[in-house]
Amino acid sequence: MRRAVRGWVESAESVMRSPARRRRSRRLIVLSALFVLAASACLFVLMHLGEWLLIDEPLRPAQAIAVLGGGQAWRSIEAASLYRAGWAPEIWLTRGTPDERDRELAGIGFPTDSESDFSRQVLLKLGIPDSAIRDIPEEVDNTVAEVRAIAAFARPGSALPVIIVTSKVHTRRVRVIWNAVVSGHTAIVRNKPSDPFEPARWWHTTTDALSAFREAFGILNVWAGFPIAPRER
Repeated sequence: MRRAVRGWVESAESVMRSPARRRRSRRLIVLSALFVLAASACLFVLMHLGEWLLIDEPLRPAQAIAVLGGGQAWRSIEAASLYRAGWAPEIWLTRGTPDERDRELAGIGFPTDSESDFSRQVLLKLGIPDSAIRDIPEEVDNTVAEVRAIAAFARPGSALPVIIVTSKVHTRRVRVIWNAVVSGHTAIVRNKPSDPFEPARWWHTTTDALSAFREAFGILNVWAGFPIAPRER
């Protein structure tokens, strides 16, 4: 009799536990599915990060072509190409603030021409007249400062945009920064087609991978309202 009662009790408890087990199983299945979807979404975003960072906006006549600092000669070469194509009558160069590295090089007698001086030399060698090259006088040490200096240098009230030339991986952040800090002027962000950054294969080299993550972090910083102060390009 006792065995019969015990068996009945165990059967009843098993029946009572079954719905709870089923609910737990369903929750586990749902959570697993959500995890797989989230992981797939993250993988998709990472796979296409380089392509998202790259923009090349349509050209139209502009008041000037502004060359951002950095990128060695790539950006100046593209600016010269756009100038020769007749998209703008002037090329503007930003002036980077000298840093400790420049002072150390100067201390041992190493030539320390500024980026704008180097860019000017490249442009002159490419046949751009010196009269068409203008230095933006304000010294800058990061992209936000460069964008603000370009906007301040632009002609007030002009309906013509400024064409900004930068590296492929840098184009999206320049656009996001311009939209965040500039009003009353328009810009066209362009890159150099032969820039070696590979958007569809950005993870294949450490240089491209580090650049992509740096740009993505910089964009998040802009969207968050610059909680981390920009320091250098």
